[in-house]
Amino acid sequence: MTEPARRPTEQSADEPAGQGTALPLELLDATSDCVMVLDADWRIAYLNAQAIAELGDRDLLGSSVWEAFPYVIGTKTESALRRVAATRKSEAFEALSASPSAAWYDVDLVPFGALLVVYFRNITKQRRAAEELLRRHNELDTVLSRAGVGIMQYAENHRLIVINDRFCKILGRTREELDGLSMEAFTHPDDIPGNVGLLNRHAQSETPFYLEKRYVRPNGEVVWCSVAISFVRHSETNEPTTIVVAREITDEVEARQKAADTQTLLRGVIDGAEDLIFVKDTQGGVVLANKKMTEDFGVSAGQAGGAQFPELSRRFEEQDQQVIRTGQRLMIEEEVPTPDGIRTFQTIKVPWQRDGVTKGVIAISRDISERVRNEQALRESEERFRLAALATGDAIWEWDLVRDTIVWSSSSASLTGESPGEGFDWWHERIHPDDREAVVNSLARFAEGAEQRWESEYRFLRASGSYGCILDRGFLLRDEAGNVVRMIGAMSDITERVEAQERINRLQAELVHISRISAMETMGSTLAHEINQPLTAAGNYLLGARRMIDAGEPLDSAEVKDGLRQAQAEITRAGEIVRRVRRMVEHGTAEMHPVPLLDSVGAALRMAIPAPHAAGITVSTDVPADVEVMADPVQLQQVLFNLLRNSAEAVANSERKNIGITAEVQAGEVVIRVNDRGEGVRPDIVDRLFSAFASTKPGGLGVGLSICRTIVEAHGGKIWAENRPGGGAVFAFTLRAAPAGEELSPAVAG
Repeated sequence: MTEPARRPTEQSADEPAGQGTALPLELLDATSDCVMVLDADWRIAYLNAQAIAELGDRDLLGSSVWEAFPYVIGTKTESALRRVAATRKSEAFEALSASPSAAWYDVDLVPFGALLVVYFRNITKQRRAAEELLRRHNELDTVLSRAGVGIMQYAENHRLIVINDRFCKILGRTREELDGLSMEAFTHPDDIPGNVGLLNRHAQSETPFYLEKRYVRPNGEVVWCSVAISFVRHSETNEPTTIVVAREITDEVEARQKAADTQTLLRGVIDGAEDLIFVKDTQGGVVLANKKMTEDFGVSAGQAGGAQFPELSRRFEEQDQQVIRTGQRLMIEEEVPTPDGIRTFQTIKVPWQRDGVTKGVIAISRDISERVRNEQALRESEERFRLAALATGDAIWEWDLVRDTIVWSSSSASLTGESPGEGFDWWHERIHPDDREAVVNSLARFAEGAEQRWESEYRFLRASGSYGCILDRGFLLRDEAGNVVRMIGAMSDITERVEAQERINRLQAELVHISRISAMETMGSTLAHEINQPLTAAGNYLLGARRMIDAGEPLDSAEVKDGLRQAQAEITRAGEIVRRVRRMVEHGTAEMHPVPLLDSVGAALRMAIPAPHAAGITVSTDVPADVEVMADPVQLQQVLFNLLRNSAEAVANSERKNIGITAEVQAGEVVIRVNDRGEGVRPDIVDRLFSAFASTKPGGLGVGLSICRTIVEAHGGKIWAENRPGGGAVFAFTLRAAPAGEELSPAVAG
């Protein structure tokens, strides 16, 4: 006979386990049934003590079932074995052994993973007892009524021959109710098709069979039973009868179902976990690995524990043995090389114990790589923050608005001169009284608003009793509900900066004044010329009037009055020129008024270049007569004067002594340009041309353009310089155009 074909399996013969789940050998050893386990090659992989005793204590392990029991070949036993192996569905039946003992066995075939578990019980005595029972059923009625199992025998048309009280109790009906009642009447509807099919098949061959089924009582209650059904013929009439033996197993089924549900739930929880979960036996073999472990590292049940990490296997083994030896949990944080790089895991290992015996190690491992990186980044950030605070000297503070406590950095003491307090009051009391209300109110508005950044400058009391100037900045932190819970900020001592700015402002004012005085030399001749003209004219008018009086002739009073009026006008004009010069050299703030731009250009041009034709300079002016700007007329003339003087000096030695003045209105602003055909501006000085003391002229102070920038920016405009195509430079600045209907400045209105 050829050996049966090998069944597909993932399990080796020397590993009697299901798919990822070990056989409960302890339970099989403890059962009263005979148990035999067949592997994928039909070899006997396991026999419990009852089976060894029943089979005559032969050494059958490892041998083929067909060689060990050749008399089953060709019988229904072989058919059942092959059928269960193929369908992976359990079967139960009675079989008569063809061995010399000719014993009857009650057989259950149960597939378990790739294995086949054979439960068998010697029922020879039961068979004989049943036969005896049939012969002496009247005598055994009393015995059956006291049995712990339900027993029923019926003939054709479901006519009851025997039924005990236990079976009546199981079915919840009396003997009279059951007599003539078909099995389908008290069988669960879902079980009827399968039960009827089994009964019909076995009734034809009169072979017994076993099954688990559900009976339904009249009140709807379901009762699970383990049922053995056999067929006998009446000894006298040869009438076929059916014997049913039922044992109630409702509690067992519910317990099994709960165990199965629990196992399914536990497996679902384990496989659904984001952590790595695995169990190893005392030899280091993997007994269980969850889905995450298998997907991430390819570790599954049946493998060696360190197979995936050979360089770490020794360390893993030492950890496992420590847990097994001490029976204590172990927590490890370690780096593990993975295909994605080095990752850090935190692993908890605990002993796997059963009945007080340590069977191995249960481990749960969590990837904490991101947490470790974040902690390291936080430490580095905190260190950078601490060093930055030390480097800048700022007082860093964190205000817990819920607890109303403030934590200060170590550099705070150097700024304030004392160790800061933890509450709001310490800071509040040291703000200068004149600044306190404004600072606190701005902070309150900030906390209630949507802004993220708060900034304030105020005076702060030092421990020495003096006040320093502080720039304080803060940022809000909110919780998930949007409530303000924390504020972080920094106080910077800007006392030196404020004092320096004040000194610069004073110096700038002095420079402006110096510039005005320095311009007087150039303006001297112009002023003398301008003042000489009205005074000469006034003198001529007065001289003419005197001659008319001295002539002794009748006077024309109208002509005399007209001459005196003209002389007075010229004298008034000379006085205005003097007053204008005085305003030019006096300190004062800018008073902006609408100013006709063309008049200011003309006045500045007369002062800057008194006689352009004599110097060979050509000046072109393209300034609309109706353009007015908002300006202080004296300061506007000073800007134009400085730019025109620079242009005149730039073209003094040039072949093209051309200077142009233009103005155009653009979006509410007036752009004024002074251009020349000189050498232009060197690229290396363009960026600092308007800075103080930056000069391109030999012996120049470098304050003229700086003053121009100060005046223009004070007027809200801007000033710049650029080289013009073809040679020369362009100096431009902007002023706000005067709104229509504004009155002219008294200084320029006449």
